[in-house]
Amino acid sequence: MKFKQENMEELMQNVSKNLDNICSDNRIIRVTLIEILVDFNSHINEENFLQYLIEKNRGFVDKYTKVKIRFKDMPKDTAIISEVDGDKM
Repeated sequence: MKFKQENMEELMQNVSKNLDNICSDNRIIRVTLIEILVDFNSHINEENFLQYLIEKNRGFVDKYTKVKIRFKDMPKDTAIISEVDGDKM
């Protein structure tokens, strides 16, 4: 999933919402790994992104979820969810 937003907060909100949809569609009850691609100038890092997801995706994401942020040459304020893995129902 790819999306472009104006700021980091909106970007993380969209990733969070889409993660909820991915979990529901794929019957994932707990995310063990999420990997996103962002542009080289992004201020998102694994620690702040995990904390955001724990707050917004409680039930799917916890402190044991592995977050990978990969930086890539892509448009500014864009993120792509490249991988989601987790425990299924």
